[in-house]
Amino acid sequence: MRVVGTFQYDAPPETLYAMFTNPDALQNATPGLQSLREMEPDRWEAVAKVGIGGFGLIYTGSMVVTDRKPGEGYRIALEATTHNGSVAAEVRLRFAPLAEGQTRLEYEADVEFGGAQKLSKAIAKGLVDFFLHGMKEYLEKERRRGRL
Repeated sequence: MRVVGTFQYDAPPETLYAMFTNPDALQNATPGLQSLREMEPDRWEAVAKVGIGGFGLIYTGSMVVTDRKPGEGYRIALEATTHNGSVAAEVRLRFAPLAEGQTRLEYEADVEFGGAQKLSKAIAKGLVDFFLHGMKEYLEKERRRGRL
């Protein structure tokens, strides 16, 4: 499944690049992310719980960051498994500068599910939207604290 879109932020590309590579920001914005631990530079181990209501699956896996271009973008490879399936994704993030210090985040992801779980494109897009809004809230919170 391919998921593509854009999201606009009121911050320059360099600020967004730093935020999108900050484990604290990622942990706060990612739905169900329970832990994110750096195993070595640009390689992370993660545990996430994804579910609706009382039903949830615990995924364990890894995230690898490649093709870093500070202030411009990078790629992420994700692999995770649960007791009855798996998910793998290749994600490309680009930070396009706009007028007045704003940035348009452009993303494209190819996601594959194996096993019993299925995810519609609409739900996948909703999870991405939830994450991007979470990052926007994190940006605003850090600005109020005077950290950005």
